[in-house]
Amino acid sequence: MNADIEMLLKIQEYDKQIYQLESEFAKRLQDRENLEELITTHTLNMEQLQDELNEILEDLKFKKNLLEEKEALLEKLDEKSNSIQNQKQSEALSSEITIAKTNKSILEDKILEIQTIVDEKNKKISEIQQQIDEVKQKLESFDAQLAEFKKDIDNKIEQINKEKEIMLNDINPHLLAKYNKISLWAKGSAVVRVENETCYGCFIKLPPQISVLVEETDEIVYCPNCGRILYKKE
Repeated sequence: MNADIEMLLKIQEYDKQIYQLESEFAKRLQDRENLEELITTHTLNMEQLQDELNEILEDLKFKKNLLEEKEALLEKLDEKSNSIQNQKQSEALSSEITIAKTNKSILEDKILEIQTIVDEKNKKISEIQQQIDEVKQKLESFDAQLAEFKKDIDNKIEQINKEKEIMLNDINPHLLAKYNKISLWAKGSAVVRVENETCYGCFIKLPPQISVLVEETDEIVYCPNCGRILYKKE
């Protein structure tokens, strides 16, 4: 096997360790983002409920004012009964009182119904606020753990890079630059084996002339399809 290829494979193993560590950290970041999104979702839900509650409270206030007017009206009608002079006036007043009492009763029932809705909304808002507080507490704890995890990851990557750095001076700089360019997207699979005339990076059947170069020479050969560096399986 070409000596530079052997070196690249060793470097790639170091890079795989780095990619794995970075992937683990990225997953933790995603977990953190999920917690933040959960807080946002809960907050939006609570704000929507609060808006609904405010509208209901306005309606409740309006109906309570109406109820006070009906109660005041009944008091006036009761006072008016003292000045009744004939049967016709008595019947008219009685009818007016009946209507006022009916309206008052309807308003009282409606106010009780609205108050029940208000209580339910307040309970739901309280529950969501508790959920927000719990997630925020979890996020605070998560951030503390994440900071320690990041510190550990950085130390490990630093150590890996130190070990890898020792090897970099012993490899063709042009080939190393090519490897680094491929690694930007290949992530640990910039150098792949050829088996059964197939690139084990993109799994495309290689042209015969490419397979021959890989199998029978020490030339640096690239997959014509994906561009990865190829080597012969020993």
